[in-house]
Amino acid sequence: MIAFKEFFERATGLQPFPYQEKFATDDTLDDIITAPTGAGKTAAVMVGWLWRRFHGNSEIKNSTPIRLTYCLPMRVLVEQSLRCAAEWLTKVDLVDQVGLTQLMGGEDANEWYLHPEKPAIIIGTQDMLLSRAMNRGYGMSRYRWPIDFALLNNDTLWVLDEVQLMGSGLATTAQLQAFRTKFRTMGGCKSVWMSATFQKKWLATVDFKSASHNLQELQLSESDKSTPTFEKRLTARKSLARLQIVDQPKAGKKSSKKSAEEEESEKFEEIAKKVQEFHQLGSLTLVIMNTVDRAKKLYKMLTKDTSVDSGNTAQNKPELLLIHSRFRPPERAAKIKKLLAPIPEQGRVVVTTQVVEAGVDVSATVLFTDAAPWASLVQRFGRCNRKGEDLEAKVFWMDIFQGQKKTQESAAPYDEEDVRIAIEQLRKLTDVSPQSLENHIAGLTQEEREALFPHSTGHVIRSKDIIELFDTTPDIAGNDIDISRFIREGNEFDVQVFWRETDKEHQLEEEKAPSREELCSVPISGFREFLKSGKRAYLWDFLEKRWKLQTKQAEVFPGRIYLVPAAEGGYSSELGWDESFSDKVKTIGFSTELPDSNDADKFAVKPDRETISEHTNKVIEQLDAIIRGIAGLLSSDDVETLRMAAIWHDRGKAHEVFQEAIKGNPTGASGDWAKAPEIGRYKRPGFRHELASALAMLSAGIPDLSCYLAAAHHGKVRLSIRSLPIEKKPPHLDIRFARGIWDDDHLPEVTLGSGEKAPGVTLSLEPMELGLSDNGEPSWTERMVRL
Repeated sequence: MIAFKEFFERATGLQPFPYQEKFATDDTLDDIITAPTGAGKTAAVMVGWLWRRFHGNSEIKNSTPIRLTYCLPMRVLVEQSLRCAAEWLTKVDLVDQVGLTQLMGGEDANEWYLHPEKPAIIIGTQDMLLSRAMNRGYGMSRYRWPIDFALLNNDTLWVLDEVQLMGSGLATTAQLQAFRTKFRTMGGCKSVWMSATFQKKWLATVDFKSASHNLQELQLSESDKSTPTFEKRLTARKSLARLQIVDQPKAGKKSSKKSAEEEESEKFEEIAKKVQEFHQLGSLTLVIMNTVDRAKKLYKMLTKDTSVDSGNTAQNKPELLLIHSRFRPPERAAKIKKLLAPIPEQGRVVVTTQVVEAGVDVSATVLFTDAAPWASLVQRFGRCNRKGEDLEAKVFWMDIFQGQKKTQESAAPYDEEDVRIAIEQLRKLTDVSPQSLENHIAGLTQEEREALFPHSTGHVIRSKDIIELFDTTPDIAGNDIDISRFIREGNEFDVQVFWRETDKEHQLEEEKAPSREELCSVPISGFREFLKSGKRAYLWDFLEKRWKLQTKQAEVFPGRIYLVPAAEGGYSSELGWDESFSDKVKTIGFSTELPDSNDADKFAVKPDRETISEHTNKVIEQLDAIIRGIAGLLSSDDVETLRMAAIWHDRGKAHEVFQEAIKGNPTGASGDWAKAPEIGRYKRPGFRHELASALAMLSAGIPDLSCYLAAAHHGKVRLSIRSLPIEKKPPHLDIRFARGIWDDDHLPEVTLGSGEKAPGVTLSLEPMELGLSDNGEPSWTERMVRL
């Protein structure tokens, strides 16, 4: 066992603050951490969790879940947190013992979900993590939804960072924690909320209200504040002034009535001049705009001026960067790498949005910021003179629409009243060090403080919603339940877009699934405008197994992935997503597999053939290894249920439809093959061997939970059994059919795992009917709802 102080110093190279040590070494975990920016909250929870899992006493270890899920409001924070976690794991020699995963759009390269018994750190945005926690994972195969849903809601420590930026997603985190308590989980599941500006009332949702009153909050103690390092950060001087943007007619021009576009252009020109004026050689100047469009406009204005260089080719020009959330990962990673690199002699000017508002470890000498709600401003101020080493640090706030009546459009993406209230307080300040801000807030009335930290829960997910979301089968029209309102506010929703060199419809048949490196987050409003202008985009149809043209703008929903032909434009490596950009997009590498579909059985394809018995024995071997890893969480009945499901899970592969699909099968429609080098199309579209397995298990009297696990093991058959639009009807229309299984289909006798023999059986689809069967047995749906 290693003492926490020694462990923390080995990981980070720093001595822990008292609050960091308290979080790690207390018998139980705190629920809330309130600490200013730069206080090391990420290190507190990540390094603290590692110490608790590997070096804490039995009581501490038992109260610490096996997985740490680190949820952040923005993608750029994910990438930085991932780098920190990788570095810390390396320094404490735990790389081989702890899985490290970044959950974003696209498939996961490291298949972290295959090892539920292994400690893991999972880092992602609220879009990716909350959607998975609600069984509707954005940017992933719909058939993987239930796996992530299970692992993120059992034996997991959720850390919600920078919660003031989460919007309606914050209420969802509270509700999910309430549901985990209500419905119960395996191994326990706890949440920790973190922010520099936390208010307990934010968590008082309808199902979590009573629990929110008893949450344990960890705040900075006097011991923390009195440490030399912390004291220096708390008192770091940052002078504050308003940036006056004056409308003045250009020299030689008479004053005349200007268009709104001309007025806006002149204001951005004025801001650009001020940025150039106050930038200091060898330092970082950070300009934070409220929207991507404003950031791009200012960036373009700065690139016009000869004193600023976006390509870093001139000796006397500061390096210029544009960073926002609408870049593909490779371009964004290159920009972030440059942002975090040593500052060149001529200095660096970074134009950005909220993506650097929190968590990004940069320190500007000069900071310009749009007026924003108070909680956001506090985070932005934390990007200036973070360590208190710059005596000339300056912060300028600006109101581009000064003199105009505030409207929702001018305050976007924030509420105009929240921005107005923040401006009132900005006018009273001349310094925004953490200590100055704390003193200022302490001097306000209770009413003024509450106005500065407004919060509305918006849409709140209820237990009825979670139960409905458990079934991943689309409705009869092929639609899924829309969860976007539970993840983000208003019109902030995104789709994922990637570009391919394809100009003709027939070429789409071979277009593979996107890798995460190709995906760009695009606002739904901008993507709809893109389609409105006549541009083409394609959506994968998981039933018909092809890319289909997206013809209706109203059917563009959050979390979906769209293929856009490169010739349609919409993206540049310098500016990111831009629906008006018409040049051909440069494509990047992609994966080698088609997206998953209802009929696909990619896991059945292997270089060497395996019989059902051979494959099942391997599954049982893997299951036993997992059971050993989580033995303390399972009863003997649990183990028996899992083993029975494993033994029978591929019973349905003995069906003639599966055996005939195996290319080169010497026995034709008969045989007991489970894996083969090549598997063709099924003669019955929609065929699912796991439904055949479950029906055979029901007829053998095997308990419902084992039957469900076998039916659901590919995520394609779950709570209901019904036919799909693509299915081929039986010649006798008076018999039932679903998922390629017909009434009275025969499964031959076959040897399963552990030497167990399954007798031949005639399948009945009577369980797909609602109500009791003729022999008084409940339907499949009733059985599953009971479970």
